[in-house]
Amino acid sequence: PLPVSLDEGIKNIDEYTKPIDINVFLDFFEKECPEIIHIHTLMGLPKEFVMAAKKLNIKTVFTSHDYFGICPKVTLYKNGCVCNDDDECRNCVYCNETALTLKKIQVMQSALYRNLKNTYIVSKIRQMHREKFFIEEKNEKVIIEKNDLERRAEDYRKLRKFYINIFRDMDIIHFNSSMTKEIYGRYFDLPKNKVLTISHKNIKDNRNVNRWEYHQKLRLTCLAPAKPFKGYKVLIESLDELWKQGKREFQLKMFNMVPDKRPYMQVQEKGFVYADLKQIMNETDVLIAPSVSYETFGFTVLEALSFGVPVIVSDHVGAKDIVNDAGIIVKAGDNVELCNAISTLTKDRLYQLRKNVKQNVTIISWKQFIEECYKLYRL
Repeated sequence: PLPVSLDEGIKNIDEYTKPIDINVFLDFFEKECPEIIHIHTLMGLPKEFVMAAKKLNIKTVFTSHDYFGICPKVTLYKNGCVCNDDDECRNCVYCNETALTLKKIQVMQSALYRNLKNTYIVSKIRQMHREKFFIEEKNEKVIIEKNDLERRAEDYRKLRKFYINIFRDMDIIHFNSSMTKEIYGRYFDLPKNKVLTISHKNIKDNRNVNRWEYHQKLRLTCLAPAKPFKGYKVLIESLDELWKQGKREFQLKMFNMVPDKRPYMQVQEKGFVYADLKQIMNETDVLIAPSVSYETFGFTVLEALSFGVPVIVSDHVGAKDIVNDAGIIVKAGDNVELCNAISTLTKDRLYQLRKNVKQNVTIISWKQFIEECYKLYRL
C-alpha cells in the first residue's frame, strides 16, 4: 500500500501519490472476481486500485466516514475551530507541519510496535501525544518564506486533486449524513451518490424498554471525550452560566477524564462498556452531543434515541438528520444558544420530547441497514 498517515497529517506528498503497477490489481481482481468493492477509506489506497476496478467493470462504492482525501489530517479541524477556508491549501502547509515522518509511520505500523503499544511507558507516550493533537489555543504560525509556502501549497493542491480524482472514479459515494455530502460538495462536483443513515449491529429499538420518570434535577449525559473539538468547552461554559444564574437543578454525567471538575458533575473516569449503556440511558433525561468539529454521523445520538432519550446536538453532528422534533439542534460553538436550549427543558418539554422520540423517530436496525446497503449496490 501507499503510506497510511492516520490523522497525523502528510508531508512526503510524492510518497502518497506515487504510481503503482496497475497489473497487480488487474491480476488480483481477475483471480478473485468481486462483483462490488466497498471502500471505507482512501488511506493507503493507490489510484490504480480503483482504475483497475473501473477497467474490469467492477462497481465501486465509497462510504464517507471522515474527510480524508479533502483534509490530510482527516478532521477539517485545527486550532480550536473547523477549517472552512484553507486559503487554497496554504493553511495546509502550516497544519501538516507536525505530520509524522515516513520512518515513524513505518515503526507505528510494524509488528514490533503492535506488541509494545500497550505497555505502560508506550501507552503514556501515546496518551501525551494524543492530548496535544487537538489543541485549542491559536499558536503563532511557523515562519515560512513566501516562495516556499507557495510551492508547498501547490503540492497540497496536487494531493487533494489526486484524491478527488479517485472520488470521481467511484461508481457511487455513500454519505452517512446530509452534512457530510454538503461538505464534500464544497470541494468537487459529486459523482452519483446517496445519503444513507448508518447503524451498527448492537442498535435495537429499546424505546419501550426504558421506563422514564421525571426527576426534579435535570440529568444531562455527554458520552463524548472532554476535548475542545467535541464541544466540551462550549458545554461547560453553558452550564457554568446556568450555575452562575442560580439555576442549579441539573447534573452532568461524563464518562472520561475531565480537565476541570465542577460541582454539578458526576464523572466516571474509567469510561463505560456497551453493556452499561442501558443503565446510563435509564438515568438520562437528555443526551448532549455539542461537537464543534464536523462529525460525519455520531452513533451516540442514535443510541440515545434508540432508548427513547431526547438529544441536544450541534449542527456539526451528522446524526442531526435523524433527530426531527425529538431533540434540539443548536449552532456549533455557540454556548449562549446551548445554554438557552438547556433552559427550555421543563417537565412538560421533556415529556413532549420523549413522546416525539417514540412517535417521530425511525430506529434503523442492523438488518435494515444491510438491506439498504444492498439496495445501494444495485443503484
